[in-house]
Amino acid sequence: MMPTEPTLPQRLALARDGLCLAAGDLRRFLKPHMAAQAARTRRFPLAWSLAYVVLFCALAMLVLDRPLARLLKAHVGGDVEGFFKVVTRLGEAQLYLIPAGILFAGMLAASIRAATPEAADLWRRLSVAPGFMFLTMAVSGLISNAVKFGVGRLRPRYLFEQGLYGFDPFNTAWAMNSFPSGHSQAGFAAMTALVVIFPRYDLLWLLIAALVAVSRVVTTVHFLSDAVAGSFLAIAVTVLLARLFRARGLDPQWRLPRDWK
Repeated sequence: MMPTEPTLPQRLALARDGLCLAAGDLRRFLKPHMAAQAARTRRFPLAWSLAYVVLFCALAMLVLDRPLARLLKAHVGGDVEGFFKVVTRLGEAQLYLIPAGILFAGMLAASIRAATPEAADLWRRLSVAPGFMFLTMAVSGLISNAVKFGVGRLRPRYLFEQGLYGFDPFNTAWAMNSFPSGHSQAGFAAMTALVVIFPRYDLLWLLIAALVAVSRVVTTVHFLSDAVAGSFLAIAVTVLLARLFRARGLDPQWRLPRDWK
């Protein structure tokens, strides 16, 4: 008696069982490797985060940035776009850089002119926080501009208006350069610095920073990878500067004098 051919439902069931077995084998194979990689990431968080961000940005440039930008350009408008155009102004570096510089200089001058050693010490301690904010903004901003100049990625408007997508490295047309996003860098630099200075309100600061970065993508001024790169750059610089400050005995967290014991 000739064997009968399996029906379509039977074939689908066999295929499903085969996929389940393959997925189980893959999960068992990957589990120890993923656990080891997680341990390496916890040991060197900034280095591995940089690797992840570089990988994500490379993949986004290849397959995600263009379709996402076109989708947002076609479907976002009205009040949503208006809201994010207002939010994006919170990523303007001068809003934080100038006040921080003025506060730092004023407090340092006050410490020099203080009538007593105690008053001088008070002003010096208070000046650490705005000095930290200023350095965070300045250092991350300089690195961001250097990368923009070297990479020379075309902004989304060139894709929409001329169908151009790519890079023009080492050009001096700053309005053309898109990678990384300067507003995302400035927003995250300022807000991550505030997380260090006023950690009690960390969720608020991070929400503001995230909204600024999202605004650059939603308003199609930048690609997604531009915003991710700018955000990570700011976070990494802030973390490294906080470590440097504390290693030198300078605490960027703004405390009341009664807490300095």
